[in-house]
Amino acid sequence: MQAKNAAILGVSFDTVEENRHFAEKFNFPYPLLSDTTKAMGLQYGAADSTSAGNAKRVAYVIGPDGKVKNVFPKANTGTFAADVLALL
Repeated sequence: MQAKNAAILGVSFDTVEENRHFAEKFNFPYPLLSDTTKAMGLQYGAADSTSAGNAKRVAYVIGPDGKVKNVFPKANTGTFAADVLALL
């Protein structure tokens, strides 16, 4: 992704510590941010309410201008990086 001047960030409703353990266990190749209040999840459609247990797997491609360029309403974790690279 660096060759395309892009970055992938993940977000979950877990705590920073829980995300750190998860990332270490599964060798996550990108930063995993913590949204324990679910504010970001609500804004980006990954949750319908603050009572949601888990985030939906939605993904956004945001351009350098801060505008949403593409939305993946049901991101496939197995193909996501290749799907985004195809857009860039």
